[in-house]
Amino acid sequence: MKYPCPSNLNIWWNMGSMLFVTLAIQILSGIMLSMNYTADGNLATESMSYILRDANYGWALRSTHMAGASLFFALIYIHVGRGVYYGSYMKLPHVWYSGVTLYLLSMGVGFLGYVLPWGVMSYWGLTVITNMMTVFPGGARALEWFQGGFTISTFTLKRVFVLHFLLPFVILGMSVAHVLLLHNNGSSNPLGLDTTELVVPFHPYYTSKDLVGFVFMLAGLAALAFTFPKITADPLQWQTINKMKTPAVIKPEWYFLYAYAILRSVPHKAGGLALMFAAILGIALLPTLGKYAKTQSMVMSPLGEALFFIWVANFMFLGIIGSQEPAGAWILAGQVGTFVHLFCMLSIPAANAKWEKMLFNGYGRWIQI
Repeated sequence: MKYPCPSNLNIWWNMGSMLFVTLAIQILSGIMLSMNYTADGNLATESMSYILRDANYGWALRSTHMAGASLFFALIYIHVGRGVYYGSYMKLPHVWYSGVTLYLLSMGVGFLGYVLPWGVMSYWGLTVITNMMTVFPGGARALEWFQGGFTISTFTLKRVFVLHFLLPFVILGMSVAHVLLLHNNGSSNPLGLDTTELVVPFHPYYTSKDLVGFVFMLAGLAALAFTFPKITADPLQWQTINKMKTPAVIKPEWYFLYAYAILRSVPHKAGGLALMFAAILGIALLPTLGKYAKTQSMVMSPLGEALFFIWVANFMFLGIIGSQEPAGAWILAGQVGTFVHLFCMLSIPAANAKWEKMLFNGYGRWIQI
């Protein structure tokens, strides 16, 4: 409650606390749903039908959990974008690395949850992702162990359910460690300046601000869950699995579409997988690339700011590409989007450094005159 915070934090610093609340909602609703779910290939669809139609308020829990997943990843992307724009990775590299780890765990949990309804898209999405394991040495053996046999079956679904149930508690523990690391060094701020002497206590200044954010966040979650519950759901997710017919377009939820577009942009399986992980883990290199910067925030760097907004727009563009059939111009568009994504992400620190050099050299010449 007495944690000293910079006095100029804006609304973008509310995302971390919102993520904590959303994670709590996901864990609680997930525990309630697990009481009625059956991890069996023949009964999973029937248990989902029971949850939605017969279980007391099962439809509300299911809609809240599904909408909460979308909200959780939306908040993550805003949180990461804020960290890149305001250069938080420069001041708090260890916090940044723990955050990247949390993002990877969240992606894993999100995908495992996508499989549990056991619809057409669940089955074929799991088939595509698990077959990527064969790229690595010994991957075929690991795939066979994970599947519980030579094909995806009830044993695979049981493994998916157990991991989806347990990993959120790992994320919760990592989130606590993430916050403890933050409290060791103190928060960054929009200007990227040293505000050691200009701090205010977290309570009541930011507790009240967080409460306002919670109200708007919960209102948005309620609207998404109870008014547009299926806005992000693919209709194939509600159809019974047909192992003999592959859908024309296999796609994940919206929050994975950018990574899926990058994965498909290269015809070679290993190459696409390498590019996808490079796109996801590339943000982990930002503290190393930007460690010599004199200014922290992009408010001071119009060049870096321009690259950042191109990066964000391209992220949305990759989301559109990932939802389309990988044919014709969409393949080329995916390759261009992949290049732009990696180029902008890795060029932002260099652009900031270049701008700083021009700025400080120009200032030095002005002082001499």
